[in-house]
Amino acid sequence: MPDGVLATMTALPDRLCTWCKVPMRKRLAGGEQFVHYTCPKCIFQHTRRLRVPS
Repeated sequence: MPDGVLATMTALPDRLCTWCKVPMRKRLAGGEQFVHYTCPKCIFQHTRRLRVPS
């Protein structure tokens, strides 16, 4: 994984699962325009659009 992607991943906001309250896994999706979260326990998924710098 390139250093720039790793730095971006650590800068992404963390999210707790709505039901399990455990930290969700995160990955960039859609050409790095979205953050895709997946709960490792119950497989709940959530996608959030990243803010585009102006």
